[in-house]
Amino acid sequence: MVSETAIEQTILQAIANANLARPGDQQLDASPDAILFGPGSSLDSLGLVALLIDIEDSLRDVGVSVTLSDERAVSQRSSPFRSVPALRSYIVSLLQSA
Repeated sequence: MVSETAIEQTILQAIANANLARPGDQQLDASPDAILFGPGSSLDSLGLVALLIDIEDSLRDVGVSVTLSDERAVSQRSSPFRSVPALRSYIVSLLQSA
């Protein structure tokens, strides 16, 4: 299983990749406590989907297969996409339940 640190680094790298295509005034915060989606973020729903696909692809490259945007994620009371820590925890929970 991949470590929580490696998962966090994968998320942060995906944010850095997303920033390559974003204007300077729309850069996403690429810190371990960053807000990803919702109030306080410049990431729209299309950008979120692209970010999640990048994360899924990066994890798949190291032998981990997860689907991040599915009914389970959407139905949660508190979005697993709201911040880097929330997304990291969500990925860990998916891997533990697999």
